[in-house]
Amino acid sequence: MNRITLPIFPRVVLPLCLVGAALAVAQAPTPDWQMGRPGKASMYSTDRRFMVAGLTSSENMVLASQLADWAAKIESATGQPLPMRRDQVLGVLVQSSSSPDTPLLKMQGWDGGHFYQRLVVPGRYRLNNEDMMEASSWLLLNRYAAEYTPPAQRAGMGATMPEWISAGLIQNTQAALRSRNRDWIARDLADGRRMSLSKIVRQDTLPPGRWREKAYAAAAVEFLFPAGAPPLWTTLFRAVGQRQPIDPAWLRQNCPVLAGQHPETAWQEHLAQHARTRTIETWSDRGLQIEQQLLLVLNCRPRTLVEGVPEEVPENVFARDLVNYRQQDWVAPLAAALSLQMQSLRVGGPPGLQEVLASYAAFFDQLGKPPVEKTSWWRRKRRDSEDLRPPDDATWQVALNQLWQRAERAHQQFLERHQNRKRYVDAFDRPEADDFDAPAPPLRDLPRTRWQAFVDQVEERLNPAGF
Repeated sequence: MNRITLPIFPRVVLPLCLVGAALAVAQAPTPDWQMGRPGKASMYSTDRRFMVAGLTSSENMVLASQLADWAAKIESATGQPLPMRRDQVLGVLVQSSSSPDTPLLKMQGWDGGHFYQRLVVPGRYRLNNEDMMEASSWLLLNRYAAEYTPPAQRAGMGATMPEWISAGLIQNTQAALRSRNRDWIARDLADGRRMSLSKIVRQDTLPPGRWREKAYAAAAVEFLFPAGAPPLWTTLFRAVGQRQPIDPAWLRQNCPVLAGQHPETAWQEHLAQHARTRTIETWSDRGLQIEQQLLLVLNCRPRTLVEGVPEEVPENVFARDLVNYRQQDWVAPLAAALSLQMQSLRVGGPPGLQEVLASYAAFFDQLGKPPVEKTSWWRRKRRDSEDLRPPDDATWQVALNQLWQRAERAHQQFLERHQNRKRYVDAFDRPEADDFDAPAPPLRDLPRTRWQAFVDQVEERLNPAGF
């Protein structure tokens, strides 16, 4: 697929019977609902608006918390709380296994006067947090629009927000993604290319993955729906809920930034200013902020994530020390949850820190894979490449130590590069002393003419003591 021209992808819509019947059980806030064997209980976010199932209980808890964080950012951007009651839970189901081409599935629909929404995600090893972030943004913005849907139209799939708006909005909530998108557009403008506003606002659907169209979509949302304009978002939600097309004509009529201006000319000026912007936030790229969250994950509290932790285990355990408990049953689910937290921190992280987070995630993944049990040769079965396990405990310990050392080296290199980068930036920002405030140099240090130098030599011969 060419990453310059955006293809049109048809939306997958499942029958409402799947939404209202087969998955309606997740709508009731019952924390004891189980999926599979014990330890697979579905978990709710602290705000009780998201329910995640399909992973271990601790992993479900991590993912539910992440969805709640994204929802809070959307509420901040739109300036209004999400219209979600306690009986309107957004359910997320992580599949136990999936083929490589299985897409992330967004589902919603009206059934019996209730608005149901679900998100079906491929297996945990194929979790893509950026795609999940965009999918959840689309569902949550549709939730706003559903409040403005007339009773007579509350049937079928329901109102849908154009994906250029949902993807652009959520990307603008991440500092590093804003920086990445700004650089992408700057390169396009330097090459004499740019996408027209009319083309962007016609992209009702966007494919998964990182595409230049999404960078322009984020810039378009910033341009048309600037921060601090809750009434404009309310107008948008009402229009989407009433099935009005959000086309160029609607935008010209409702977006103040286009009033009395030629849209493409104003858009071109916005892109030029957008590409030139270099804020302190862009330079900082949130590297140290995310690294601080990394330290909190490494200093974990096992009992907050898993059950069955023995009393002799301290309340706080440094991740490296988990190797000493590796053979106990509670370590594997804890390692899976910590690995998922590492993956979630990678969204919006600078490239140098991405390698660090991936290295720690690899350590936790290996920590959750104990040696294979000894079985007779005729009972051996072929294992997946993702489920490769060490042959014995000694090999397991060596592998864990090597992975931890690699993660620590990557961490150290990131901190050193980050410090050097800060020094480089500070060198440009350091104020120079004003010439009028600088102390006068000693007379002997001032430059002398040839005649003055000759007089100095004569004085030194006549008065060698210097008086």
